[in-house]
Amino acid sequence: MNEQRAQAYVNLIQQLLTCTDDEELNNILQANQELIDPQFLQEMENYATGLEEQGNNNPAAWLRNMAEQLGQYLNPQAGSIEEYQEFLLEVLQAEDESNDPGVVYPILQRRQHLLDDTFAQVYFVF
Repeated sequence: MNEQRAQAYVNLIQQLLTCTDDEELNNILQANQELIDPQFLQEMENYATGLEEQGNNNPAAWLRNMAEQLGQYLNPQAGSIEEYQEFLLEVLQAEDESNDPGVVYPILQRRQHLLDDTFAQVYFVF
């Protein structure tokens, strides 16, 4: 991701966090539709983690909730960022515990609906 796009993500997140009502929120989202992608959702998660580390739990929770809603908008069949992270950890842990890469195939089959661009972004950030 280039620096300009990363800064655009941060700017959009900050705008969302300062919204005072749903109409303003919807206007901002509509005006910035081109930025709403799996990378943006991951950036929202990263930003929320930073807020939590600073003790700002309410804005962090709001941001995560918004990311989950936007994720459902992008891919109605997909799960939340947390679900992707849990899936990745499940795969890595299963392979690590067994030392047999084949042990992950049933996990991948069971959670095939999560094998998409969002998963690739979560994996890349991980």
